[in-house]
Amino acid sequence: MIRWSLFFLFLGIVQSWAIDSYSQQTRFSLNYEKVKLVDVLNDIEDQSEFHFLYNENYVDVNQVVDYKGTNQRIERVLAEVLSGKGIQYAIHDRQIVLTPLENPATTPVGQDSKVVSGKVTNTSGEPLPGVTVLVKGTTTGTITDSNGQFVLRGIPGNATLVFSFIGMKSQEASVEGTEVLNIALQDETIGIEEVVAVGYGTMKKSDLTGSVAVLKSEEIAYKATANAAQALQGKVAGLQVTNSGAPGSSPVIRVRGLGSVRSDTEPLYVVDGVLTNDITFLSNNDIESISVLKDASASAIYGVRAANGVIIITTKRGNKDRILVSYSGYAGVQVPVDVMEMANAKEYIQLLNEKGEIAAKKTGGSFTPYDASKYNVSTDWFGEILRDNAFTTNHDLSFSGGNEKTLFATGINYFEQEGLMLFDLYKRINVRASVDSKVRDYLKIGFSLNLSNRNSDNSPNVAHAAYIAPPAVAMKDKATGNYMAMTEFGDYANPMVGLVFTDDKTSSNRLVGSGYAELYFNKNLTFKTSYGVDGGYVRDRIYLPKYELVGGNPSDEIERLQRRMSYSFDWYWDNTLTYTGKVTPNTDMTAMLGVSAQEQQGLFLFGSRLGVPLFPKNNTLYLNLGTPDSQTNNDGGSHIASSSYFGRVNISHLEKYMLTATVRRDGSSIFPEDNRFDIFPSIGLGWVLSKEGFMANQTAFEFLKLRASWGEMGNNKIPELTAFGTVDYETWNSTEFGGTIHQGASATYIGPANLLWEKTQEYDLAIEGYMFNSRLTFEIDYYNKKTIGAIFPVTVNSALGASNSSYLDNNADVLNRGVEMSLGWKNSIGQFNYRVNGNVAFNHNEVVALKPGTIGIYGGFMNVNSSTYTTVGHPIGEFYGRKVLGIFQNVSEIQNYKGPEGTPIQPNAQPGDFKYADQNGDGVINDKDRTFLGSALPTYNFALSYYMEYKGLDFQVDLYGQGGNHIYNAKRFRQIGNENYDKDFYDNRWHGEGTSNTYPSADMASQDNKVVNSWTIEKGDFWRIQNVQLGYTLPSSLTSHVGIGQVRLYANAANPKTFFKYKGFTPEIAKTGPESATSQGVDSYVYPMSATYNFGVNINF
Repeated sequence: MIRWSLFFLFLGIVQSWAIDSYSQQTRFSLNYEKVKLVDVLNDIEDQSEFHFLYNENYVDVNQVVDYKGTNQRIERVLAEVLSGKGIQYAIHDRQIVLTPLENPATTPVGQDSKVVSGKVTNTSGEPLPGVTVLVKGTTTGTITDSNGQFVLRGIPGNATLVFSFIGMKSQEASVEGTEVLNIALQDETIGIEEVVAVGYGTMKKSDLTGSVAVLKSEEIAYKATANAAQALQGKVAGLQVTNSGAPGSSPVIRVRGLGSVRSDTEPLYVVDGVLTNDITFLSNNDIESISVLKDASASAIYGVRAANGVIIITTKRGNKDRILVSYSGYAGVQVPVDVMEMANAKEYIQLLNEKGEIAAKKTGGSFTPYDASKYNVSTDWFGEILRDNAFTTNHDLSFSGGNEKTLFATGINYFEQEGLMLFDLYKRINVRASVDSKVRDYLKIGFSLNLSNRNSDNSPNVAHAAYIAPPAVAMKDKATGNYMAMTEFGDYANPMVGLVFTDDKTSSNRLVGSGYAELYFNKNLTFKTSYGVDGGYVRDRIYLPKYELVGGNPSDEIERLQRRMSYSFDWYWDNTLTYTGKVTPNTDMTAMLGVSAQEQQGLFLFGSRLGVPLFPKNNTLYLNLGTPDSQTNNDGGSHIASSSYFGRVNISHLEKYMLTATVRRDGSSIFPEDNRFDIFPSIGLGWVLSKEGFMANQTAFEFLKLRASWGEMGNNKIPELTAFGTVDYETWNSTEFGGTIHQGASATYIGPANLLWEKTQEYDLAIEGYMFNSRLTFEIDYYNKKTIGAIFPVTVNSALGASNSSYLDNNADVLNRGVEMSLGWKNSIGQFNYRVNGNVAFNHNEVVALKPGTIGIYGGFMNVNSSTYTTVGHPIGEFYGRKVLGIFQNVSEIQNYKGPEGTPIQPNAQPGDFKYADQNGDGVINDKDRTFLGSALPTYNFALSYYMEYKGLDFQVDLYGQGGNHIYNAKRFRQIGNENYDKDFYDNRWHGEGTSNTYPSADMASQDNKVVNSWTIEKGDFWRIQNVQLGYTLPSSLTSHVGIGQVRLYANAANPKTFFKYKGFTPEIAKTGPESATSQGVDSYVYPMSATYNFGVNINF
């Protein structure tokens, strides 16, 4: 797939290089009798990429012409068509300028029109030939000659001219009051002079010394995602985004690999200066730009929470030039994709009979087969629990504007998404506002607020229940209409019962906001203070009523109600003093000093009771109406405080030598008092080679820069009580002494003696540049990122008397090393504009050290069996199990598979069982024969996007893929009774000698067959068509007279097709939680994925 991506990118470049030969290669076969010249010109435009420019006041295109020619070049066609018409032509690339043959000095000019001439140059004063000069809003125009000069006649006296040229910034100029316009166009340079957010400030992209990727609003706004973070997938090299299919869910995001085992590995989000852990309160349309700080040098300024990278989001602000009212909305459906086909009732019964016969042979007993004719139903459980079409819609209305002193922006967003599971529903309303006001020449103040309300009806994830449910049982009893039990085949849950009777609702409110004041002492010195909050309140309720099942006992004989309420409130206060000025005439410097305080706190309260009655409108769902003796309750919380002192200096000399240095002193309450503060430095260097004298005569690069950086950061996103011991006071710790009950306590957790900061050290080397008039952009990064003292479990000595078997300590060093490459091409051919962008990233993850005397850790537990092992020399959470050599075909093969002592290695095996490798050669198969079977962490990911626009029509397609990772298909492992099988297993299973040497028999429940092995570990490589969108912008002539500036209609398909070989719903396995790092890629309860098809409209008033 990577080769295809590079091919498409190369194709786009070759397409542009072929421009010069276009007029020679393009041929026309035309036949006209007595038609208007304008019709001929229109036909040529329709049949080719040529575009005509002329002034109708001087070029008579209504003259009648005749022409007949076959396979003729454009020059020959125009020479004959224009012969004797008083019109001359000039071909510039794919643009053809028509002008009159008359002497310009004698050409009359109307009373309300004028002649304007001038010269177009670059910023160095060199003339620019071939610049398109158009009267804005018309087709009247011309092209500059070889000296960069132009003349336009008969244009309105108040006209505005638009000057455009490939690789240069377009420029507009009014002709009112002048007849001579000399224009100097600036290099576009694809964002070189663009100002990007870097943390507590901004910098020109050309001055950056760290690894920072920048996305603009149009790169994510077109995507139909519930969470803005989901839209980042494939947009930034080195950013891994793993999505979940659940409605309203957040993706798992990692920047440059996984560096910790028990710490939070998600990046820090900074939204308009507010530090937060997720961005579920934002819609895609809220965002103006995103800066992804990937290396330690770039991220270090944010300190304690930035070790896993930083994503800075700037929301849309007001514009002083105009009042803008805009609406964006879409509606569509989500459909399940790649839903696994399961064995039907007939196949299921056949598999049970095969398994029963094998089990009987093994024990020497007898088996009575199931009579397939008794089972007249075949239930497709996935077809029952999933919606065929899940509705989704999004509406965003915004207002923005301002004047020279005050800018404002406000808006409201409504998002609704039905889940693929029946009864699943997610709704969100966001209200946002921002104001920036310069109240005095020396004072600027402002604020940003985002209030969100979310409500969801949560269906339990019954995907696994549907996977294992026997298909030979009907969903409902035809006679009573009640749901069926499944006791005939085992103690299995009817998947529909969980969906129908579970009443699970969540409601939450969240406020994210900040206010600031900037005080300008003079033009060089600025003081800024800002205060931000992120607060939320969440209510969860789960109610299970009484219900009856046919064919078995009711699962719930009494009602149950659970309630959970949680509260969180985070605040920060930053104060910075910034100096910007020149150290020497050729040296610019920005220096900043700052102090920051942060606090994160949260509380929760949980309670449940049985016997809570249900009446209409849920008016009785309160815990105090249940039976008091059934009550359970719990509460908890967290409280972390941090303070920091920091400084940064940026120096640019001659705009070609750059230095960025940062230092922070961070303190966090999560560490022991003696270890709470530490110092974290970073430095970055940049060298713009293209500005050196030895590069002056080269024409390949408009911009070429080398950069290198090193930095160290601390991470306090670890479990809160890691450094402290805990006890409990349960009743079983009490004792009687002297007739009195004395409360006792037991140690539940013994922590490390001297917990230190988890530190990340990283160096980064990169080269970036722009070529071919800035059409081609490239960036190549090499990074080496090492987590030192990673929080990693250490086994506890049982003699200490604590109930915990391990504790967390600075027990490991973890390495992530890789290369990131980004390549982009954009060009315009007449009115056809297009761009191609691609990126690929490679990452190597490895635990490089453990504390002496400690061992690795097991993880990914399923039915008390581990599936991963993390140790030195291997990635975090690598799968660990037995290697399958094949399938035993007969008894003789089992007896002849012998060890060094001449005895059978697997004497208890049956034909159809796995044949395992004796890794240690001791003649016995046991846990000592486990080996490493592959990692769930991708070793590479890539993306490719293509966009084109022509005369209001636009088209975009995005591709994304990843590989090198593996998945543990734990659904198949959990065959412990009469669970159903997937159709792939049925079609490929062993069911007699010679039928299969890869898939085992139906006896998957046997102890040796259900252990973790190489057959259950599958490759997780995939690539997908991520997004396809076709849009059309209505001509302004149709909309401007009703006060509408722009109307764009579009159709969109999100994730319509994913290509993979894994035998599951999806190769994207998102894991979250405190032990998720060692459970990556374990597929047991994955929510099905969907394709989304929607239609939408964007309107600017």
